[in-house]
Amino acid sequence: MTMWENARYLVSAGHDVTFVCSKYVGARRNEIIDGIKVVRLGGLRSMWLLSFLYYLFRGGRSYDVVVTEGFGGSRIPRLVPLYARQPIITEWHQIHRELFATQYPALLNGPLNLLERITAWVHRNTHIRAGTEEWRTAFPKIGFKPENLFIVPISIRDEWLSNQNGHGASEPTILWLGKLRRYKRPDHIVRAMPEVIRRVPAARLTIAGRHDDLGYERELHELAQKLGVDDHVDFRFGLSDAEKLELFRSARLLALPSSVEGFGIVAIEANACGIPVVASSGVPEGAVRDDFNGLRYRFGDIQALGSAIVRLLDDPVLYARLSTNSTSNAQRYRWSRVGAEFESVVVQLAGQR
Repeated sequence: MTMWENARYLVSAGHDVTFVCSKYVGARRNEIIDGIKVVRLGGLRSMWLLSFLYYLFRGGRSYDVVVTEGFGGSRIPRLVPLYARQPIITEWHQIHRELFATQYPALLNGPLNLLERITAWVHRNTHIRAGTEEWRTAFPKIGFKPENLFIVPISIRDEWLSNQNGHGASEPTILWLGKLRRYKRPDHIVRAMPEVIRRVPAARLTIAGRHDDLGYERELHELAQKLGVDDHVDFRFGLSDAEKLELFRSARLLALPSSVEGFGIVAIEANACGIPVVASSGVPEGAVRDDFNGLRYRFGDIQALGSAIVRLLDDPVLYARLSTNSTSNAQRYRWSRVGAEFESVVVQLAGQR
């Protein structure tokens, strides 16, 4: 998402951009979207090899700058610095240790952490984009050179900021939104709901976004039933952009109980709609500042999570202040502003070449 939005801005500023990504059933191999030349190669498990072959045989050396995802969504790292000779910007969203510990069997944690460190070593001489000051400070722990790190945050499209929702919905609706994966811990909100409902009887929780871990999804349904809160918990998936925006408008607050987040763009989307965020300590403070655009609590503390939710639902003065701050905070992440920051880095590196 971050790479695509930056590519959109570069094209709007007059640059030529080729976006190499994985294919899916029914997709064209080559097309132009938003002015970006899109090239779709293999699946997520073969992208590392096909990206190399594309670079080698399709004029990869003609580009001025290469932007690559270092570790994460590509599943198998592409290891672009081993063959690309242009200046390279590496997108590295977070250190994954906590994610691995929560998401995968313990037997895999050691190998996955080692793979992340090896990949970071391969990218050590590239220019590393960090989304927040916390990650810029943390990234040297896995081998990045501090002098190669720069901060450019995520962005949201300007149209989000023209559809602000004032001070959020009046009904006590709690929203969790994202790709349903275990490390994001929406189950923590479900566990907090009995106490929330005891203190705010009309409170409801909506868990929405994209299917991913179906086993975990079943566990959430079973947990809600076991705790006797299933009448207060709704599940919605496969949302269109319009439905997603409407869901924000119908929410009073957003809860982000993740064990770790690279940034949490959903927090800024909520802020753009005037919605404060209850965030765990796994969410960077660059995204949610305590008592400014939301409330923070220590990850895993279910009681503290529930108390923070009740505070926002019960205290209209606090809510109004945080809601007002939220809308002004979202302006910092306007696409046109963040895109210009990223473009300045690209132009500087292209000039060095």
